[in-house]
Amino acid sequence: MEKLKKKDILPETQGKDTEKSKKTKELIYNTAISLFQKDGYEKATMRSISSHAGVSLGSAYYYFQSKEDIVLQFYYFSQEDAKIQSEEFNKSTNDFKKRFKNIILYKIDSFAKYKNFVSVLAKNAGDPNHSISPFSGETKHIREDAIQIIREALESSNLKLKGEIVSLLPELLWLYQLGIVYFWISDSSKSSQRTKLIVDESLDMVFKLIQISKFPFFKTVIGSILRLYRLVKGN
Repeated sequence: MEKLKKKDILPETQGKDTEKSKKTKELIYNTAISLFQKDGYEKATMRSISSHAGVSLGSAYYYFQSKEDIVLQFYYFSQEDAKIQSEEFNKSTNDFKKRFKNIILYKIDSFAKYKNFVSVLAKNAGDPNHSISPFSGETKHIREDAIQIIREALESSNLKLKGEIVSLLPELLWLYQLGIVYFWISDSSKSSQRTKLIVDESLDMVFKLIQISKFPFFKTVIGSILRLYRLVKGN
């Protein structure tokens, strides 16, 4: 994932950003990400970020209300990169399994140099009330974009499904992807080989289940699974 560039600003800040302020914002962002990775997210403060960036504390707060805002920007850029890469990869194959595997592995590869930072973020993942959790209201748009990447890869692929599973599968696969990322965080093997093996083995199982779901005798089971999932989600 690239560092913040001049053109890479969140939509809600575009109106107030001049050329000078864009440079200041990217400096603060890149300094913060560097400190998060080096010293840890918890240890870094807005004051230390502004000090290392050589800007006033007020200036740092002008662009980012908190460290959490910087993390949300990090998520946003990560998602934008993933979307571009996935769209390009999809041109090379219509095999959905290959497409989805690419989505997972690209996410892991793009997070690789930020592993210490991402590991800290994962600690808050289970709390939907925490702003940087992937299940929070603050990350809803980013979460939906991540699911949409999977949905687009599915819709134009060779995998043809019918019924309710069509609409829910992208979200279920996003949860699976999230689980893989959490496993990767604790993976100390060289070049994350254990994670890649887990991806290969588990994807085989997942796609066998998807294929089985097409058969009439299995529809009742799939229906029960989907009802349970909706119950867990609360809708």
